[in-house]
Amino acid sequence: MATPIKVVPILTGKAAERFNSTAEKAIAKKGSIDFSKEIETAKKILAKAKL
Repeated sequence: MATPIKVVPILTGKAAERFNSTAEKAIAKKGSIDFSKEIETAKKILAKAKL
């Protein structure tokens, strides 16, 4: 016997607006992480290992 397909809930109203604004903020912030300290540490380790 086949199992019924469940209905996917759809956001509407304020919940949809809040979701969209949160998603847009996350997308804008995505590329703003600074890894310069980690890169310098890795360079020091590799230089010490002569790689």
